[in-house]
Amino acid sequence: MTATSLQPSGSAPGRSDRFGHIRALDGIRGIAYLLVLGHHCFSVGLPPGSWPLGDQVLIRIFSFGYLGVDVFFVLSGFLITTLLLMDRRESHYYRNFYVKRAFRILPVFLAVLIIIRAASLCSTRYALLSLFFVANFAYLFHVIADGPFWSLSIEEQFYLFWPQAIRRLTARQIRIALWVVILAEPMIRFLMTTGHHAINYYTFTRCDGLAWGALLATETRLHQLLHGGLRANHWWRSRGLPVFAMGVVFTAAGVVLALSRWGDRWSATALLTSCPLLFVGSMGFILTHRPSLATNLLSSRGLRFFGDISYGSYLTHVYVLDVYNRFAGPLVAGETKPFLLRAVVVLAVTTAICAVSLHGFERPVMRLRRRFLAH
Repeated sequence: MTATSLQPSGSAPGRSDRFGHIRALDGIRGIAYLLVLGHHCFSVGLPPGSWPLGDQVLIRIFSFGYLGVDVFFVLSGFLITTLLLMDRRESHYYRNFYVKRAFRILPVFLAVLIIIRAASLCSTRYALLSLFFVANFAYLFHVIADGPFWSLSIEEQFYLFWPQAIRRLTARQIRIALWVVILAEPMIRFLMTTGHHAINYYTFTRCDGLAWGALLATETRLHQLLHGGLRANHWWRSRGLPVFAMGVVFTAAGVVLALSRWGDRWSATALLTSCPLLFVGSMGFILTHRPSLATNLLSSRGLRFFGDISYGSYLTHVYVLDVYNRFAGPLVAGETKPFLLRAVVVLAVTTAICAVSLHGFERPVMRLRRRFLAH
């Protein structure tokens, strides 16, 4: 969820990585975060009643903003698998991977967890589940999920077993394992939805986005396709474009379903299956069409800025929103000004906090990891 530079973990500090920093992926991450923030500000927990047309449009659009989490999953599967494939024959494979992940994930995670617990913004039981990266199973422990740590738990569980698979399996076995996950997940979601079970947070109902991203990493053969040329164009036409087209069609069908009278029951199942196709197809285009209008737009400074702060912002914006609601009081249906003001304030405060954190805390801590990496 956090890295877009495809540099082998044993590379010398300051050396240019093998394929360069992919700025467009930072932009994608920025969009993913803004979708999630918009979902919480414009769609979650709104009071019943009549809203003006403009507000209704925002509410409807950002009702799908939760899918930004699946963008994070696809990105993470893609980037982590690429890095693991690069280093799979290195003698310090495990050590370097986990050192890099620990320095990137844990400082902000622990800081946010300590602060929100001290401020009573989450329960002790939820904090403990989050600390051990099982917050996505909170409902099985009869604990109310008070924040975004469920998705981080899925990511950490992925980090636990996936390096083992990359190290031990052949390329063919890796692809088979990924296809098993990709094909099994929709069936699991369908069965659980039919049985009226929740599907939003469990690892076994949300990991096909990670699998699609990992499959893209294996399909592009350690990103040799990033150099462009005839080989990249052939890959896009034969594999990338069909996946993207299916993603567009199936996602559109999922949106139509969500807007229909059957939407409450089946739309999440359909969209969680179709959107990773759309996201991985879009990433395939970006990787094989550099430069292009799409990559130039995604590489814009504004989107890359939000991509840079997306990790801290994702973890904190829910609690900034919670604090704002406590001070400002509940929204009243139909009042547009407070509805929009809340989103602006939450975005501004979260951005300020996380920009300071990025430059004053996260990056200085990240520089310390060089002392622990084996070369």
